[in-house]
Amino acid sequence: MLRYCPVCKQDHDFDPLMVSGKEDLICPTCGNIIDKNSRNPESKAAIEETEEKIGRVYAALLHMGYIFYMVMGVIGATGFFLDVRMLLYVATGISLAVYVIQFLTGTVTFPSGVILLPAGAVACYFYFHTIEGACLGIHLVFLIRHLIRDVIFRLVLTFIRAVSGD
Repeated sequence: MLRYCPVCKQDHDFDPLMVSGKEDLICPTCGNIIDKNSRNPESKAAIEETEEKIGRVYAALLHMGYIFYMVMGVIGATGFFLDVRMLLYVATGISLAVYVIQFLTGTVTFPSGVILLPAGAVACYFYFHTIEGACLGIHLVFLIRHLIRDVIFRLVLTFIRAVSGD
């Protein structure tokens, strides 16, 4: 691990065990004690910029995960109402595949979907009497769930802001 000596103004490579250990780091050039968290000021800005970019990418991925089912629901409903069956089937397949993967890995955020998704599909199938109607029912469940979740989150956030005085 690179550590910077402010006396001789050089980077020195130390074993990670030395950096995390109890012993002080000694500069091999000038013999000065080096802080275990010391970084070269010139490379510090580049490291912080890289960390900020990683943070932005991670935030974008979290946002995409948050709106995934809503986007797929809009795409599926659009496919239904415009009579573009392939779009409807692909959106339904992707939504259900992702939901099943999340369910099997224990990362699902909508566990009641196990009951509500088939119920929505059956209800819309009986209403429209088509497989396309069942697919629309799945998308409607995802859309309604997302809208309800957003409304509840906004109410909770408003309550928290009111209580905290912000």
